[in-house]
Amino acid sequence: MKKNLLIICTLCLAVQCFSQEIVAINYEGLNKTKTVFVDQFLSFRIGDRLDSVKLEATRQQLVNLEMFSDVQFSISNVGSGVEVTFVFQELFTLLPIFSFGGIEENFWIQIGASEANLAGKGNKLTSYYQYYDRSSFAAHLTFDRIKQSNWGVNVNLIKWSTLEPLFFGGQTVEYEYDNYTFGADVIRHFNFKDRVEIGGAFFTEDYRKFTNGSFEGAPEKVSKKKLLGKATFVWNRVNYFFFYQEGLHNQLNIQTVQSLNDDPAFYIVFNDLKKFWRSGDKGNFATRLRLGLSSNEVSPFAPFVLDSYLNIRGVGNRVDRGTGAIIFNAEYRHSFIHLEKVAVQGVLFSDSGSWRNPGGDFSDFAEKSNAVIFAGGGLRFIHKRIYNAILRIDYGVNLQEPSISGFVLGIGQYF
Repeated sequence: MKKNLLIICTLCLAVQCFSQEIVAINYEGLNKTKTVFVDQFLSFRIGDRLDSVKLEATRQQLVNLEMFSDVQFSISNVGSGVEVTFVFQELFTLLPIFSFGGIEENFWIQIGASEANLAGKGNKLTSYYQYYDRSSFAAHLTFDRIKQSNWGVNVNLIKWSTLEPLFFGGQTVEYEYDNYTFGADVIRHFNFKDRVEIGGAFFTEDYRKFTNGSFEGAPEKVSKKKLLGKATFVWNRVNYFFFYQEGLHNQLNIQTVQSLNDDPAFYIVFNDLKKFWRSGDKGNFATRLRLGLSSNEVSPFAPFVLDSYLNIRGVGNRVDRGTGAIIFNAEYRHSFIHLEKVAVQGVLFSDSGSWRNPGGDFSDFAEKSNAVIFAGGGLRFIHKRIYNAILRIDYGVNLQEPSISGFVLGIGQYF
């Protein structure tokens, strides 16, 4: 009887608390982030009646910003109302960049700096030097929500230089590739989860043949000036629980490239659908499906690349190109060490895909020679107090030809 009475009293107290007016909202643990930035993500205001559903939704939305490792709240009675207090654990967001990746006979490295919470308002600034066959430089600046509005802007300045393998009638010819780009996008947020980015860029592309010898159809030099127009649509329903993820994320990219050298316009459309779900306290399943199509010209410069860093772990460095792609990545991540500040995950994965040949048709996707299936395992070393501090090591093996395999190193989850 006493136990039932205690439960009834507790329920009555909870109902009374969650029907009271909010008279104050407090923040604890915000050392860098501005309160005016956090305010815009609240689903309630002072004067509203306390709603437990809105309160939990707000807490989760603040965690999803990826600037805090955790957010909790407490409620206390103040006179005839209640006071809500959010307690934050901020991540370190001003970080040096020392990223690297590698497969057999190929290695890249980035050195620079990144700020994911510029001025304490969620803006982002990244600048780095990269060596990936050759030297590159890039700077990216994002004002995500200008003056706490639904509008933002991206600005990019890039000098991208690599050695690109191009394919001419079964021959592989390496070119020194230089891309100089200046671009900008306007961001429109529809809510806290969905947005569209519309923008463009002016860029030049220079190809100079690096491989010695005479190859039929392979020019010594190609130079192009181009205009890029693009639109990106993001639909995001992913929730974060420390470094675990759950939910759906879809991103549609539409691009058109117009050459100033009187070449015909070129179109690219690709869509990434990601699904994450939890498995117990320590497991996380993750999948990604990419579908892409472009203008179907017979050209060695086809945009969809088969590459260890991008889609198939262990396959090699830019080993093939196509004008269409169907790629499916799946992995299971399990944390066998999960401490207060660090964690270690083991990963099992499968990467598969198929490509449409330049000038080919949709039946190419069903051709065995265009399909690849790799599987493997890896490790993730995670620091829970630093933004995106995940060291990734994977080893993939071709299930059709086990002699083809390789390690892939990188920073952050693969997808």
